[in-house]
Amino acid sequence: MGSWGITMRESDYGLDLLGTIVGTQLKAVDFSTFHVTDALEVIKADIMEEIRKANRGCSAESLVFYFSENFPRNFTQGALLIAECLADYYRTGELTVTEYVGKNYDPVDHHIKEFVVTPADLKILLDELQSVQNPEHEFYQGWFEEETRQQWLAHIQSVQQTLKEHL
Repeated sequence: MGSWGITMRESDYGLDLLGTIVGTQLKAVDFSTFHVTDALEVIKADIMEEIRKANRGCSAESLVFYFSENFPRNFTQGALLIAECLADYYRTGELTVTEYVGKNYDPVDHHIKEFVVTPADLKILLDELQSVQNPEHEFYQGWFEEETRQQWLAHIQSVQQTLKEHL
């Protein structure tokens, strides 16, 4: 899944989505609180805008096709990212995110000590975590080496177990 790791926070796309959450949600609250519902909405809007931009000028029929092909996969990646963030928070009592500021893009770590998560949010995240564990799922199939797939699967199951403990 990742461009250079097995977690969404180690993938280029995951880091892009996290950057979007930082820029649109977390900065606005001075990194005090991570609202899972809001983060899910932010990633949905970002994915839809990305699909619209990538397919500008195509027919309405083609745009519907591109949405049906790309939105579910990208949303799953976003949900896995948020699930990882929530699991990190549950495990350590905080989530550390890095913001790159200034013209030199200096890294600044922010420690988020509060999450707001509803039972409905948890259900969405747990459903996505469960779905990717199906051997027929494209994410499960996407690993070239079995050893890497097993590392990823162990990670997904660990995140799932951590979230289940907080139902």
